[in-house]
Amino acid sequence: MSIRRTAYFGLVLSAMCLTSEGQSFPYWPSQEWRTAPPESQGIDSQKLAAAIDQAIEKHLGVHSLLVIRHGYAVVDAAFYPYDGRTPHDLASVTKTVTSVLTGVAVAQGLIRLDQPVLPLFPNERPTNAERQKQKITIGDLLRMESGLDCGYAPGERELEQMKRSTNWVQFALSLPMKYDSGTQSSYCSPGYHLLGSAIGASAGMSEAVFGEKYLFAPLGIRGVVWAHDAQSRSHGWGDSHMLPQDVAKIGYLYLHGGNWDGKQIVPADWVAVSTAAPTGVPGGHGAMGYLWHVTNEPNGRQYGGIGRGGQSLIVWPDLEMIVVSMAGGNAGQIAELVRQAVESDRALAPNPVAYAHLKEQVRYAGEPPAARPSSPLPSMAASISGAVYEFPVNASRLDSLSLTFGKNGEARVDVGYYGQLLSFPINLDGVYRLGPNGPFHMPAGATGKWIADNELLLDVNFVANINHYMLDIRFDRDQIEVTATEASGLIRNGHLIGKRRS
Repeated sequence: MSIRRTAYFGLVLSAMCLTSEGQSFPYWPSQEWRTAPPESQGIDSQKLAAAIDQAIEKHLGVHSLLVIRHGYAVVDAAFYPYDGRTPHDLASVTKTVTSVLTGVAVAQGLIRLDQPVLPLFPNERPTNAERQKQKITIGDLLRMESGLDCGYAPGERELEQMKRSTNWVQFALSLPMKYDSGTQSSYCSPGYHLLGSAIGASAGMSEAVFGEKYLFAPLGIRGVVWAHDAQSRSHGWGDSHMLPQDVAKIGYLYLHGGNWDGKQIVPADWVAVSTAAPTGVPGGHGAMGYLWHVTNEPNGRQYGGIGRGGQSLIVWPDLEMIVVSMAGGNAGQIAELVRQAVESDRALAPNPVAYAHLKEQVRYAGEPPAARPSSPLPSMAASISGAVYEFPVNASRLDSLSLTFGKNGEARVDVGYYGQLLSFPINLDGVYRLGPNGPFHMPAGATGKWIADNELLLDVNFVANINHYMLDIRFDRDQIEVTATEASGLIRNGHLIGKRRS
């Protein structure tokens, strides 16, 4: 047997770490994940490479793909323009994190599931605190059964309204009641802002600080970025940012019943209830469980978290496998492609050619496209340069837009986004000039292409903050007409009219 083949099987043996009963020893990736060739964990490298190929060719908007089996990372890929080293917005996977922290707070005796919510916010005065509303409990918020008139219409209208209010807890508590609490379920993000704020109120610190102390630090999760409202309450429903490798640690924690290196971080019974398939019918009591998305598929049981734009944490307990995918589009196909690559619970024969190809595809996924020749500026560019165009409130979240064109071919776009002004240099060659220009000063970029004297295609990519706008802008001196599409689904072919600020 060759030295290379002997070394490979030595790696396989150490990867399995079997006891005499055939069970694997857990290890704790508090610092970093161990790595191994896919074949050593029963996974086909060629099929994983094909999954990466499809993500690129079909423009699924995948930002990262992390596949872990038996505690080993067999693929850890970042897709341009995401670099894999920046905390990524989890969107509604944040709700799953809030569910975890609810369990921690319950175990500490800070809150109870049958505890009424309103007394936790004595400084907020709901406009309609009727008796029906006073019955809303922590458990109702956890299961999305508050009874508030929220989440029943398509889209997330109440979330958008809340985010434009001055006191988000006050707004959420003032929503009218539609049903008795604990009887009907609806996807209400403001309810999860209440839940995260309730954890913070009970603990005497924000949900983010509570999470750092009792969840993130014990697991070796560092550098979490978690947005907060004007009252310094963490967004319990979304806007938490973590590295993909750290998101996987939460799945690994639940895969081990809430235990981490001999310490029970989350009670085992809370983990069991959270990862049990919901028993209620859609829309009724018990339909959402504890906001871990649980299914019993023909291919086996699955649980995890799902967020807008393709954010996903997937745990396949029967396979002892975790998949984390971050995205800025529609990455829903990637998990099934990964699943198809699993061939055995035992090590496969080594396939160095396929493994080398997989590593090459991972490298290729992170590379920028080739630059194209820059389009020349039309004569109109000078007349609209520096002008600010303002939009009425709209589903795209864009408040204003301004383009500036320099003498040396330099260009910049300033975007009003939820009242925040973001500034992006524009490359006209199809390659982002990435810089700390996005929300929370995270990397973002923009490219542009003139397709007529008065029409510009503008690509504004928030990257780790998910949103990716394609704007077809037609100019005249007094207004702009914009057709807006956002890759994660905020808006499709939306029509905006921006009036020039005088």
